Amino acid sequence: MSRIFYSFLFLISSIAGNAQKDSMDAIFTFRIAAYMVKLDDSTTVIQIAMPESWPLRISEKQIGVLKHRYEPGKDFDTTMIGYGRCYLIKGEWHYFSIKRIKDRGPQQGDLLLTKCKMPKAYTGLLFDLARNGISLTKVDEVPFYNSTEVFYFGPATEQSILDSMAADIRYTAKAMADQGGIPNQIISGGIYDGKKLFDAMQAITKKDVEKFLKYAIARPRMYAGNVWKVSELFATWMVSKTPEVIE
Repeated sequence: MSRIFYSFLFLISSIAGNAQKDSMDAIFTFRIAAYMVKLDDSTTVIQIAMPESWPLRISEKQIGVLKHRYEPGKDFDTTMIGYGRCYLIKGEWHYFSIKRIKDRGPQQGDLLLTKCKMPKAYTGLLFDLARNGISLTKVDEVPFYNSTEVFYFGPATEQSILDSMAADIRYTAKAMADQGGIPNQIISGGIYDGKKLFDAMQAITKKDVEKFLKYAIARPRMYAGNVWKVSELFATWMVSKTPEVIE
């Protein structure tokens, strides 16, 4: 098991001190594709797609770690499945040979974590969401931005999008309250203790959204690799006693 630990530690530690002045390294999370080739009882070739429009690069022989992805309604298992290296790159497709450490081998939708090199960028909250493979949409399932734009955002653009997220949460809460049929439950614990859910949601600000996103980024196990409506996640966070990141 020590080899596995050191492989993961190397993936993390290789970020530090390895970037040139005009570039940076970051660990990104990718969902693996359906394509798989079993090499032997413990090793499988898996495939990830990285759009060529993204300013990211993965080096051949780069270490990757494969983990379970949380799927709503299924067992909450986000543990490590295996590890390996990138051995082939063909356009947007990157192939990793993964040494399995669990009984279950890789499955479509599992998450590969690996180091990418990219030009220097603003590393705000939206960048960290993208880095963890977390996609947030409006209540009508329209994304707040496309997957390429996020690499070129500055602080002003990020703040504008965070305002849009807060507005979408307030709009959704009002629509739910107006429709009726869903109980406007009393929140027990956390920032909004004692308040009605839809009432509290209609009063939230960008700062509240930032608190939630910081938590999701610091604890990405449930969120990584999935597409979520921000209003639904925010409401769940509220009734879960609003756990926060201590800064």
